[in-house]
Amino acid sequence: MNKSTKTLALAGVTLLSVAALAACGSKSSSTGGDSSAAKAELSFPAEVTHDGTAIKDGEFKYAIVSPAASTGLMIDELTNNVNDSTFGSMVDISMFGYDGDRKLNDSGLAKVDFDTDAKKMTVSLTGKDYKWSDGQPFTIDDYLFTIEKMADKGYTGVRFDDKFTNIVGMDEFVAGTADKISGIEKVDDYTAVLTVKEMEPSMMYAGGSVPAYILPKHIFKDIPVADWEKSEYARATTKIVGMGPYKVKEVVNGESVTFEPNEYYFKGKPKVGLKMDIVSPDTIVSEMKAGHYDVADMPADQLDSYKELSNVTLLGKLESAYEYLSFNFGKYDEATKKNVMDSNAKMNDVKLRQAMAYALDTKTAGEKLYNGLYHPATSLIISYFGDLHDSEMEGFAYSPEKAKELLDEAGYKDVDGDGIREGKDGKAFKISLAARKRTEANEALVQQYIAWWKEVGLNVELYTGRTIELNSFYDMVQANDANIDAYLGGWSTGYDPMPNMWGPTNKFNMSRFVSDENTKLLEAIGSIESFDEKKNLENYKKWQENAFNEAFAIPLFESEGVIAVNKRVKNWDTYYGSASKASDAHWENVELTADKGIAE
Repeated sequence: MNKSTKTLALAGVTLLSVAALAACGSKSSSTGGDSSAAKAELSFPAEVTHDGTAIKDGEFKYAIVSPAASTGLMIDELTNNVNDSTFGSMVDISMFGYDGDRKLNDSGLAKVDFDTDAKKMTVSLTGKDYKWSDGQPFTIDDYLFTIEKMADKGYTGVRFDDKFTNIVGMDEFVAGTADKISGIEKVDDYTAVLTVKEMEPSMMYAGGSVPAYILPKHIFKDIPVADWEKSEYARATTKIVGMGPYKVKEVVNGESVTFEPNEYYFKGKPKVGLKMDIVSPDTIVSEMKAGHYDVADMPADQLDSYKELSNVTLLGKLESAYEYLSFNFGKYDEATKKNVMDSNAKMNDVKLRQAMAYALDTKTAGEKLYNGLYHPATSLIISYFGDLHDSEMEGFAYSPEKAKELLDEAGYKDVDGDGIREGKDGKAFKISLAARKRTEANEALVQQYIAWWKEVGLNVELYTGRTIELNSFYDMVQANDANIDAYLGGWSTGYDPMPNMWGPTNKFNMSRFVSDENTKLLEAIGSIESFDEKKNLENYKKWQENAFNEAFAIPLFESEGVIAVNKRVKNWDTYYGSASKASDAHWENVELTADKGIAE
């Protein structure tokens, strides 16, 4: 595509979004002892403390900005989308806390000590008088119970993964040849020792290779694991019991949850009530302008429409997430618990995949559609992870000429001269693409992708003819719908850099791609050798290079998040492990200075 043609195509796209300019506002650096990721140059500051005297018994209004409803699940063991997880994080928290570098520390319900030589992890509660939100004692038994039940054959979630199977004796327990997990030793009511097959560097990170889920044993011991998803103790009901800062008070199914402070919260009872609503990206600007909500993650594509609001302060953060393009390579085998590739999958040709990547001008799209807050991602290990990200990688920089060359080499040629390439067999060739429904800017972006692919001769069409509602999209992709050849997904990395998502047994590897080299390099990253910083960097670099070469997933964007904070809110920031994110918030410190949100 020549320059004038590309500009014309994007002009139509830009009209669909409010924003058409590059990022504005002065750059400021996040500080405050946070990780190297949070110290990156951001477009907005990382913290704010508004003036004013705190009121008592106020209700905090939190907007979950999303075009999709919640499914109602609220326990970590079963949630698999961000809406459910955000609601659930108010009642269901993990065992461990972490510092600004995302490494586990003693700020949570428990701490963990590692003995790499003996391959043992000692998990110890950080207090002896912790209680569930119903007042029942919380002990190490709840933690061990959860590990055992996650291994139950009736478990229907996607969280039972390598962190569990790495425990000695887990395989035998799952197979039914042992009635207990030999690698688990309860020392007392507050301490347990887990013996593992391999020590892994990701054990040091939040969300890494140490099991961290907890369920109230006194409740779930009477509920068959296969029935968890239907249980009122796993869903948004007033009966759900957790260790988080809040309890459920009222629910509007799929849309809203009103919470009340948990008097037993181990960090201290929150000073404010809380109401969380799902709010459309199309209306969030007007809602924030009217003062209806106290905090919201704002759409980057609409920055021009809210950057001058006087009733909010805008904060920034480097997102621990990326957008990507991937492909349908096979199926997940429930019997073997492994991803299995289909040798006849349409997208098996690596040159075809690479060509699709080179055809996309993500730099221009990020600038024009997202105010420069979306940046081209060059690797599946994003810059959020600091030195582990290979900053020397150029990734799939826009090159339609390279794309065409690769397609020619692979045998995809325009046989009949209509500008669209046929398959290697000379017959019509179409790629069916699934994309999730999000914002107007995203709708425009997807159409621009299709236009760019057409420019290099590829016929790419949206599966169902339109973008797909979020929950339905992931149901289809995870089930490897045979009608889908490629899909545009998003991945929240969490705080652990280990890219297990793309492993041979991980259910979140929805592409089902498996290769000996990828598996070998993932194992190297997870090996005890990688506890050495130099070796760890080397292993991560090799994995990133191979991921680029095999092109099983194409990184598209990483981004800066923009958080609008109403000026009645005291003590809010975007440092990791702090009040920037619902699941991490120090809710015991959050206060309000007025009965109602301040309007523009």
